[in-house]
Amino acid sequence: MVNNVNNSQIQKLSQLQEAQKRQQSITARPGTTTSFREILENKVAQSDLGIRFSSHAEKRLQSRDIEITPQHLQRLQAAVEKARAKGAKETLMIFENFSLIVSVKNNTVITAVDSSSMKENVFTNIDSAVFA
Repeated sequence: MVNNVNNSQIQKLSQLQEAQKRQQSITARPGTTTSFREILENKVAQSDLGIRFSSHAEKRLQSRDIEITPQHLQRLQAAVEKARAKGAKETLMIFENFSLIVSVKNNTVITAVDSSSMKENVFTNIDSAVFA
């Protein structure tokens, strides 16, 4: 009976379990009932600005402890509109303590970098920068 076990099904099950573990580590911090993703989505929905955050950007915001306030979102929207008016496509948005790379065309934050990670780094594939 053991010989009839399908190895591909076992791999798929283990992959599913690993994916669930990763999702659980992303969705809720210990001791909290609300996940980072839910908080971020609520802030974006409340602001009604149309800016989206890619899953990569959400992970970077969480791992680097970058807090996006409603005021940041308003400034981000204004900066995106300025960049759009100038024909920008991929823009580095520079805030006081962090920066965001934004796809202006898609209204999507692609990644986030905190101030300590910005030192001596090179940003590629951007065509503009805006101080937000």
